[in-house]
Amino acid sequence: MHTSTRFSAPRRDDDIAGIALAAVLQFPVDRVREPQTELELVRPIPFHALCEWHLIPFHGAVHIGYLPGCLPGEKPVKQAEFARIVKACSTGIQTQQRMTTRIGLWLHHQLAPRGVGVLVEGGYACETACAPAHSSAHPAGPTSTLAFYGSLRHSVERQREFLTRTSQELNRIGVQ
Repeated sequence: MHTSTRFSAPRRDDDIAGIALAAVLQFPVDRVREPQTELELVRPIPFHALCEWHLIPFHGAVHIGYLPGCLPGEKPVKQAEFARIVKACSTGIQTQQRMTTRIGLWLHHQLAPRGVGVLVEGGYACETACAPAHSSAHPAGPTSTLAFYGSLRHSVERQREFLTRTSQELNRIGVQ
């Protein structure tokens, strides 16, 4: 036995909602990832190392900013992972400049971000211990070294954004 089905014209609101819902359900959201344009800033990471020239400890903080890559399924890097990277790169006798470069290159090659910036601020015990006794100069404060890789290396605007946001973060947490 054949029964006929009777269709009525859908209301306009139902029609629009149906089209929108169908479009959302058919779009493969999990397979397409827009490249993130926002610079990710990592909280300052403390470090301790030995000065290559004087064999006296120096310490300070490492600031990292990066533009994540756009690989599907890529998970964000956690603060603890960045801390392990800094610890591994700051171990041993070295210079601050070399340490800054090592951290930046490791992040650039291993995490494959679109861009990375590293700012290392270090206070040296050798600045006060090795200063002439007759010198009336006050300690100059922390020594800063920078390294930029990927898209941050070629973009002055991104470099400025990294340095500005790092400065704002230091002011926010009360470090001068």
